[in-house]
Amino acid sequence: MTALSWPGCENARDLGGLPTASGGRIRKGALIRSDRPRPAGVEAVLAHDVRLVIDLRLAGECAADPSPLAGHPAYRNLSVLRDEDDVLEAMADTMPDIYRAILDRGADRMAAVITAIALAPPGGVLVHCHSGRDRTGLVVALALTLAGVPDREIARDYALTASCTRPGAGDRSRRLFNEITEATMLRTLEHLRERHGGAVPYLGIDESVITSLRTRLTEPQSR
Repeated sequence: MTALSWPGCENARDLGGLPTASGGRIRKGALIRSDRPRPAGVEAVLAHDVRLVIDLRLAGECAADPSPLAGHPAYRNLSVLRDEDDVLEAMADTMPDIYRAILDRGADRMAAVITAIALAPPGGVLVHCHSGRDRTGLVVALALTLAGVPDREIARDYALTASCTRPGAGDRSRRLFNEITEATMLRTLEHLRERHGGAVPYLGIDESVITSLRTRLTEPQSR
């Protein structure tokens, strides 16, 4: 995993190098996560050989704060939330509660994003939301799980976001920010298995898509 110094981005990471349980690793440049790109960072994004940018934000968010990549052939807006999910999220008491709610209500949308990653043109895929924390964290966790990355490695990457972002205003925002920990992601992955049987049955996508995703994201460890 490599932190990326993209102008205007505070939470950009190339996930290449994360190990898989089978002895492989995530391919460098294959999957990148970040907060929303800013105009100053567009050149850096494209220079990283990114061929697909998946913006996970709601349509209203994109309208209020348009992506500088909107209109580019590489850009797609694939929200993993519905508008009413904002109310559900606001009622949740903890980060694991929020993530469970998003997963339980959004399997079809998550499946669309994972399929887009798997079938993207050759090159890198950038996944982002607003701060690159919650929605991005869940999509990345699903993709890495399918690629065979162990839970602990996924949780470690997720927890790095705490050092790259800042809490919002208010006691609740600060409390939730303090829950950006490995334990939160481990509990989320446990819920995925216990409630849905794991990533594969949860997503319900064709085995050929999963194979394409693994081929795209992974490579053998160098000797």
